[in-house]
Amino acid sequence: MNNFLTWENLTTYTTFIAIVYMIVEFTKELKGIQKIPTKQWSFLVSFVLLVLVHIANRTFHIIDLVLYALTAISISLGSNGLSDYNKKVEEKKNINQV
Repeated sequence: MNNFLTWENLTTYTTFIAIVYMIVEFTKELKGIQKIPTKQWSFLVSFVLLVLVHIANRTFHIIDLVLYALTAISISLGSNGLSDYNKKVEEKKNINQV
């Protein structure tokens, strides 16, 4: 693997969810962002990243902003589901250790 992350990597749904999850987890406790509910923050991260990916790949069209928003909702929900799953696994691990 010569490149860790490329704009091309971000065109797959699974990779995109993983990257959004990482960004949200890393940033959600920053001062200004703490006040934003995680669902909305992950949507915003998804939407902005989608726009940037399309700009970088030269496939951006203003008319597609609606599609980007709908896709960002799907990615946000997937990312939040991953977060919820990880929390449940961690809680289970903590209960089993007691």
